[in-house]
Amino acid sequence: MAGIIGYGAYLPFARIEVEEIHRVWRNTSLDKVKNILKVNERAVLQPNEDTITLAVAAAKGALEQSGVDRAKIDALFLGTCTNPYDSRPSTTVIAEAIGINPHFIGGDVQFSGKSGTTAIQICLGLIKSRMAKIGLAIASDTINRHTCPGRIYEYTASAGSAALLVGEEDPIVEIEGTSSYASDLSDFFRMEGERYIQNIGAGGELFPAWEIGFVDHIVHAGESLMKEMNLKPKDYSFAIFQQPYGFAPFAIGERLGFTKEQIEPGVIAPMIGDCGAASSLLGLVHVLDNAEKGQRIFLTSYGFGAGSDALSLEVTSALEAKRPRVPLSKYLYEKKNMVDYATACRLEYKYMQDLNPLYI
Repeated sequence: MAGIIGYGAYLPFARIEVEEIHRVWRNTSLDKVKNILKVNERAVLQPNEDTITLAVAAAKGALEQSGVDRAKIDALFLGTCTNPYDSRPSTTVIAEAIGINPHFIGGDVQFSGKSGTTAIQICLGLIKSRMAKIGLAIASDTINRHTCPGRIYEYTASAGSAALLVGEEDPIVEIEGTSSYASDLSDFFRMEGERYIQNIGAGGELFPAWEIGFVDHIVHAGESLMKEMNLKPKDYSFAIFQQPYGFAPFAIGERLGFTKEQIEPGVIAPMIGDCGAASSLLGLVHVLDNAEKGQRIFLTSYGFGAGSDALSLEVTSALEAKRPRVPLSKYLYEKKNMVDYATACRLEYKYMQDLNPLYI
């Protein structure tokens, strides 16, 4: 059975606490951010970091950890909401940076928080159809650079990447099945030529179209998957969800019948905020650092206006031998340097102006 044969992840090392953002703007209740949304800090990008550099770092980690020959990778897909280019693929840049064979099937899967899981589904389909042997699915986003200063979403908008190698040879996690559910829904969006993400959804800036968007789509995709596979929530050891806020996995998980004990190991938003397309896959990386043979993992993603993907995974005996010696998630979250709000704005070019080189 095809599955995940290696994984990697990357987070920017600069971070900012929500208290520091609140000190500047005081535009909402700090108690609401920390105790209701359950977010404590988020990533801050360096000037030379973007969706591509984060993706390359995660992909290199996956290759080093798995020992997969990069020349054998013949499918590569990047899932992102924040591609640096409007009309140029990032996939080819990533392919050259990590040194894979140029004879690959690939492309960018754009504009959706579920595009990382969609990249996995594409790689899985290519492998099962014998059009590819090893696929590399990457989810990478820099939501923080595309969030306007002074917006409440600035407390949670973050950045991160996760990379999963998909193949049939000695998988560490088998992909038992997938299901998707999608409908057109306008909430968060970014028009061509605009830098900052906007939203018109019902429920306020922090909860756009919560019920008809996030909840409705994940429930449909998740229930459909379990019905197709004749499984129940109790059959899973872990349940991982898209997590724009720290409370979100628990709120949606309970709707589907999962317990706090199943959900908690995959919750990463309190430590890093909303990582967009990488959100649910970073939760998966967090779980894989400690999962054991035979345990089942329920994984769902959600993308505003794009719907939800649900995947059923089962851990194999190969994970123990291929797992990083130092837990990847622990290393990434603890390796950090806290910055103040002014520094965060400078690093992420939040306030930009045209500069005449004659007067610099």
